[in-house]
Amino acid sequence: MSRAARFTGVFGDGKHEFALNIGELEELQEKCDAGPEEIMARVIGGTWRLSDIRETLRLGLKGAGLAPDRALVLIERYAGPGQLAALKPLVVNVLGAALVGAPDEDERAGELVAGAAMTSPAES
Repeated sequence: MSRAARFTGVFGDGKHEFALNIGELEELQEKCDAGPEEIMARVIGGTWRLSDIRETLRLGLKGAGLAPDRALVLIERYAGPGQLAALKPLVVNVLGAALVGAPDEDERAGELVAGAAMTSPAES
């Protein structure tokens, strides 16, 4: 059973879907010179770099199916000076969805329900 790696969140002009698939995660690692969990730790810990914010969102938009040129336009418009720190929760959610699945996914149907307890295979 696979987990969804999509997250829908408010960014710029409205709600957008974000997905970091393997290709996007590999590109993100190259752009940020760090793995996704390290990027998440930097964002949470306040030691983030500009590319941690902008590239995570750009690649997330692209991974969810938005045309690359449209994703870049949104990043240029809504992820610039004076807007970056406010985007930290969105970046954490996009990375979290890629790493462990979306927060509202129901595991039994391939999606996790918010607040659902995680169990190990031995407990199941």
